[in-house]
Amino acid sequence: MGTSKSFSDVKHSMVPNWGTLSSSLTSNCDSSVLPAQKLQNILGHFVSTLGGASTGGRGGSKAGGRSSIRTAKKIGGVFSKFISSGNNIRETLESTGLANIDNKTVGDVINHLIEYCSGNATSIDDNAAKEATRLLIEELMGKAETIDEVQTLLQETFTTNTLEDVIVKYFGYYINELLSKWFYENLIKNKSESDCSNLFSQIKNFIFERVDDMHKRNPLQNIDWSSDEADRLVKNIQQDVLTVFE
Repeated sequence: MGTSKSFSDVKHSMVPNWGTLSSSLTSNCDSSVLPAQKLQNILGHFVSTLGGASTGGRGGSKAGGRSSIRTAKKIGGVFSKFISSGNNIRETLESTGLANIDNKTVGDVINHLIEYCSGNATSIDDNAAKEATRLLIEELMGKAETIDEVQTLLQETFTTNTLEDVIVKYFGYYINELLSKWFYENLIKNKSESDCSNLFSQIKNFIFERVDDMHKRNPLQNIDWSSDEADRLVKNIQQDVLTVFE
């Protein structure tokens, strides 16, 4: 679950709706299969803790949603370079500062990209954003055994998915990670590990069911990923993802 960072650095008194979210998780942490409405309610409370989709989605909450924006822009830049280079993984990796690529393993590439996109993690928000990066990159590249296979896998990904699809998936991972980092460590003190795993597994599955179906409306072609426009579009996407659960 990745809960090495204590959730104590979140000042609960400053987070709106924290008690309601905490209660909804505690009361539903058992061995049961939760109906969709209960899962929707939990995630609705989560969005409320960020001040709502329009605030939290655009980086306006101190509780979360900031590190994810910064990281998503870096991820967008990496994969935009891959697409614009004609699916050239070596050129893409060189643009991120990775040298001697043919001497690197796939694991080396994955670890480099995690650090490049997320950097040092010093808060829960940073940790959630970085873990979400790891999960996304491993999903996209983890089955490859060579650099050439990484290129093939990414080429296949972007044949059937847009860059926005991938950024949306990143935010799905991020929401799940932030929620679990806030509460899993504390819940497991009072609930069994199997009940906690059951609850968070259902939440994760529900998140991805919902975001996979959401309407994508932020085309990301030909974007300067260091620009204000990229910042606006990434915030649009995070806000759209949170709105699904509001």
